[in-house]
Amino acid sequence: MKNLIISLVLVISFQIQAQNKVLVFTKTNAFRHPSIAAGVTMITDLGIANGLWTTTQTENATDFTTANLAQYKAVVWCNTSGNNLLNTAQRTAFENFIANGGGFVGIHAATDTYRDGTWSFYNELVGGIVQTNPNHTANNFNATMTVVNSHPSVDFLGTTWTKPEEYYYWRNNGGYLYPGNINLLRVESTGNNNYDEARPISWYKEYAGGRSFYTALGHNASDYTGNANFKKHVEEGIKYVTGNTLSIPSIDFANDFKILQNPVENTLIINFPSTTQVSKATVYDLKGNIICEKEIITTDQAILFNVEDFSKAVYIVTIENSSQKQVLSLLKSKKIIR
Repeated sequence: MKNLIISLVLVISFQIQAQNKVLVFTKTNAFRHPSIAAGVTMITDLGIANGLWTTTQTENATDFTTANLAQYKAVVWCNTSGNNLLNTAQRTAFENFIANGGGFVGIHAATDTYRDGTWSFYNELVGGIVQTNPNHTANNFNATMTVVNSHPSVDFLGTTWTKPEEYYYWRNNGGYLYPGNINLLRVESTGNNNYDEARPISWYKEYAGGRSFYTALGHNASDYTGNANFKKHVEEGIKYVTGNTLSIPSIDFANDFKILQNPVENTLIINFPSTTQVSKATVYDLKGNIICEKEIITTDQAILFNVEDFSKAVYIVTIENSSQKQVLSLLKSKKIIR
């Protein structure tokens, strides 16, 4: 099954553009990081380089309306800080955005936001609250992080990542970690105090209908301009919440193919060379039930599955012949109604 290529396409091309708009929110009511401008530039440049999203930056809370947020696939809270950033109506609009499948990315001081606990939805969505007195290690403390779970935002790092950073504390004095976080990076002990214990630094999850990704990294402007690992870390986090990567790793027995676009909304297309000995393609739900299946004849070079009416969920796709089976994960996105 060499050179087998899986391509997932959206039938209506203009819908791709409608899905891939990212809003970067940078309002602060407390400490303002000088690195915010560099963060906005990095996110903008990553979207252009990938061709996956366009970026709008705002500090205006009035942009948080149901109508305005509907045009975005994700909102990035980039080094926001303080309380009372949004009023009640604006909070409700953002909660509805997440409930309707919107994505959220929090960078660094996003957990230094709503530390007073007046918006528990946000605290759970971002996944943490920074403790006070002290908030973090000294800036540029050089520590080693361990990769503790597989995810595209960390898989390229190997097993560890040593990085100078301002490492947050979560243990005492108002600190909080949401128990539903799926941790990705853990910084090892940064000192002798109890709050210096090994602790999570980045995590992700599905929450309240949407997706959330957070990294406590990103204090310094140099992270956004010159740290390739950090850029890739955030890039893959944005891809995850916008649905351009999977929520679970693909299983690939022979390493012959990858999903090129994910999720798929309408049509799954499997292309393969005429010389490939493929006999069957099958789509399963996560309970192991066959959703659809197609036999392949030797003259076929493509198989089309109409997935328009599939429920929004993760599915398993297998491609096999008499001697080999390859398996991957497929995310079906919600249907966009216009």
